[in-house]
Amino acid sequence: MEFIDSLDQKTIDLMSEFNGDSLRRLREDLYPIAPDLVERLIKSIYQDAYQRGVLTTRERHIATISALIAIGGAERQLSFQSYAAYRLGFTREDMEEILIQNSIFSGFTRVMNAAVIFDDTWKKFQRGNDNEA
Repeated sequence: MEFIDSLDQKTIDLMSEFNGDSLRRLREDLYPIAPDLVERLIKSIYQDAYQRGVLTTRERHIATISALIAIGGAERQLSFQSYAAYRLGFTREDMEEILIQNSIFSGFTRVMNAAVIFDDTWKKFQRGNDNEA
């Protein structure tokens, strides 16, 4: 049995909340290439960090997006996580506030790159295309 098939319902629900197509994408796109990496990713993100009780999912997601903006060069992950933010109920205004806050600490160049990704992701979200995120 594949690791993905053994996931508990809470983890599956959380992953689906982020992106309704995430399990299929992991199973078909990344798992065949790097199964151990997928297992580590799911365990560390979805079974550990996002299921801890101190911060809300929303607060954790702001931290995640901010970290991706700050490190730069993580466009694919920033696209996925910004799409997840929209699915989690973030508004464009929320995302702009995250950009403004990050502009001070991460710099305008990284924030402007993120703004373009957020806009593109918003358009995908409006079309309901989970498989594009």
